[in-house]
Amino acid sequence: MKRILSLGLLAVCVFGLPFSVLAQQGGSTASLKMEAIFKSAELPFVKIADDHYKAVVSIDENESDRFQVFLQTIGNDPKDESLQVMQMVFFLGAVPKGSTPPTALIRKINEWNGSLSRGSVFILDTAIIYQSSTWLAKSDATTLINDALVGHFTSQKLRKEIEPYLKQ
Repeated sequence: MKRILSLGLLAVCVFGLPFSVLAQQGGSTASLKMEAIFKSAELPFVKIADDHYKAVVSIDENESDRFQVFLQTIGNDPKDESLQVMQMVFFLGAVPKGSTPPTALIRKINEWNGSLSRGSVFILDTAIIYQSSTWLAKSDATTLINDALVGHFTSQKLRKEIEPYLKQ
């Protein structure tokens, strides 16, 4: 028994606290990985709720974009790290409260969703959203920055195209 305890202490000293212990102290392993990626990428972020973040990607001093990141698990096992997805969400605009989205805008969204090389556009309540997803297990600081830049430039273009539909 002493030998098992000694090996356990040795493992903690050499390898640090296991993720399961860290998860109990402040979040899931997915959350901890996501936060480590944000920090490594040097992207400012705030945790809004469990597995939900707000972040900012900056292009230069005068150009930046806020976006949200949701961590989700596909399937029935939330502990299966190979099935965890990072979903980035960019706000494109809003349909005025009490009105319905113009039919022409819905057609345009369908066109975009058929031609976007990455991600999709949808309407949630009154918000018009661009979203894209990637596997958390395959993500690191470089992929996060690249995905955020793709999201920024795509949503920037889409905002300009959506604007006329919202002025009607």
